[in-house]
Amino acid sequence: MEALKKPTSIKIIYWLTNITFWIYIVFAILGLILVGALLFFDLDDLQLHVGIPVMVDVIEKGTLDLNMLSSLAEVQFVEMTGKVHFVNTPPEVGRVYAIFIFSVILLFLYIFLIFKRFIGNVYDGLYFDMKNILLLKRISYTLVIIWLFTAFYAYFQYFFLVINMNFETINITSDITTYPIILLVALFIWVLSHIFAVGCKLEEENKLIV
Repeated sequence: MEALKKPTSIKIIYWLTNITFWIYIVFAILGLILVGALLFFDLDDLQLHVGIPVMVDVIEKGTLDLNMLSSLAEVQFVEMTGKVHFVNTPPEVGRVYAIFIFSVILLFLYIFLIFKRFIGNVYDGLYFDMKNILLLKRISYTLVIIWLFTAFYAYFQYFFLVINMNFETINITSDITTYPIILLVALFIWVLSHIFAVGCKLEEENKLIV
């Protein structure tokens, strides 16, 4: 019997997944080296950049110069997001963020491994298979864990860092971003796993009929 030809889209996704996975492995190793340096060495000259999970009202005015305007228009930033740059990061602060970096590396490595296995099964022609259904469910559950971790990190950032900073030209709001889109993606993949389960059941019934 002639083997079914793999769709081009499946081939592209398969190879992109594998290439992306190994690129991530390289960056994960570099990240682990950074984690080790932050935990076990006092890097007084480290310039650490940390994203903040809140919106910032900037008290800064400027001008807009367009050819169609007869004069300069006055503009002002009202909301923006950004990163905090620690000038010569204190070792204690570096160790705190090293733990978060390590956790992020492990979480995304785990979900990458599951997704790689899932795509590998699809590439091998195992579409409606219980192994793939379980992998999809594990991906959805892991995404929920990532969302919980993201929410915890956001609130930690706010109470550990944001409310303790003082600036003259910006006003930091209390609107904490928790990225609910991650939950929506997790729900979509969870629903997709149930669709695959129905397909698996129908495939088994067809085999019994034949």
